[in-house]
Amino acid sequence: MTLHELKRNTQISRRKREGHYCAWAALCMVLTGTAWGQSQQQHGGVVLDSSESLFGVLAARVAAGEDMAYSSATGQEGRRFASDYLGRKQIPVKAELRAFFAETQPHASSAGMLSDCVSLGLLLGSPPNYKPTAPESSLPPDARKLAPVVPLLKSLYDQASLADLWAQMQPWIQGEIDRQSPVVRRAIELSDAYLRFPGGTYLGRTYAIIISPLGPPEQVQARIYGQNYYVVVTPSRDIKAQEIRHQYLHFLLDPLAYKYAKEIEQKSELKSSFRTAALLPADFKEDFGLFMVESLIYAVELRLDRRPEKEANARIEALVSQGFILVPYYYSALLAYEKQESSMSLFLKEAIEKIDIAQERLRASKVPFASQPAPAGGQPKPALSPEEALLNRADNLIAEGNYLEARTAYREVLDTLNARSERALFGLAVVSSNTRKPGLAEDYFRRTLEAAQDLRIVTWTHIYLGRIYDLQTDRRRALEEYQAAALTATSFPDAYRAVQDGLDRPFGFHK
Repeated sequence: MTLHELKRNTQISRRKREGHYCAWAALCMVLTGTAWGQSQQQHGGVVLDSSESLFGVLAARVAAGEDMAYSSATGQEGRRFASDYLGRKQIPVKAELRAFFAETQPHASSAGMLSDCVSLGLLLGSPPNYKPTAPESSLPPDARKLAPVVPLLKSLYDQASLADLWAQMQPWIQGEIDRQSPVVRRAIELSDAYLRFPGGTYLGRTYAIIISPLGPPEQVQARIYGQNYYVVVTPSRDIKAQEIRHQYLHFLLDPLAYKYAKEIEQKSELKSSFRTAALLPADFKEDFGLFMVESLIYAVELRLDRRPEKEANARIEALVSQGFILVPYYYSALLAYEKQESSMSLFLKEAIEKIDIAQERLRASKVPFASQPAPAGGQPKPALSPEEALLNRADNLIAEGNYLEARTAYREVLDTLNARSERALFGLAVVSSNTRKPGLAEDYFRRTLEAAQDLRIVTWTHIYLGRIYDLQTDRRRALEEYQAAALTATSFPDAYRAVQDGLDRPFGFHK
């Protein structure tokens, strides 16, 4: 939609919420063909929508004059329209907004800026109050960093008449919903059909694709908060179907990691087989349940895409070289799955049980894990920094149960390289826990929360603190920590199981 068309169409809707309701209902009709106004939960928990709260956060950056570098990019007609609208307004809070973003996001890339804003925007209530939906102490670090902007957002909402701008942006948002709905519908239908997930299995959970007209172009941001999954999509030339489907497969398959946690744990010896994979992110090395789900999803995507054998094998080889050593097993298991009639929720248990640890270890031992690629222009590959190399060594020592040497390595990081290293602080807290020093562990965990940005580290820190308080018979404080962890634990199956156990009964209590 061009800027001229957007201006012309602003007369379609002026009321504050009218366009919002149109956007909310669009996917309900397109995906299901059912009547207008039925509950969204009756449509499988899938929503294609926009977020007025996230819109407000990003509008604040526009009003402050931030991110002008990409405002002329293709697909940014909506952002330019918002910039023109806000430029005509007298906005006294603009200077405070500019100072705030300069202080909190001074060197953020467009993706990094959006990441912070998405985390906060998805955890704010509706304007004009923008009340956080979780206690500030429980917010993820990136959202908590931006939380002080909320009073400024309230002022901006009134001073800039954001309700009018939101209403005027609805034609653009509705156009994107109309454009993307058929593709989203197809991805969801094929995924449901392949996994044989019957309707009504979402148990109150929501999968929301959020159209964000004010973000930098060609961006996709995924979040899981509590039981709700989100994919935020900014203006893009092509529909981000692969990214939307990948997160939707997590929405379908993550609960199976909780359901079959016992079976997964029995195969966790395999963790040592991929710890040295340089390209495998730490989250997969530390959370075996997450590793198992991600490996299965990659295999499912290959089967859904029906790639030619040669192409599929090349993709499998590339994934294995990154560290996803179980993708070949799952790919073969899916060939057997397709020849029988059980749903994935039933088939997966047997598939996990049939994993041969010795065989997979042998296969992994023959894999030349890929190293970091060299930069463009013939520059040499960057070596690990002394801090990262020492932290990797310390993490591996913990995995081996060598706590004394791990403690020495973590202390060296803090004393000589980075006094606020979240990995070193967390590592020392874990070492202290495992060497029966709860007081020292609590201190290190508290220091970790002050420094940490990594969601997995923050989540497990709350869990460990909850366990410490349980052992001290302080159930109230323990529950506070488990509840804080619950906001982000769903992203990490091992952590989610630990949170549910902690909420159900005190740590160390046996039925």
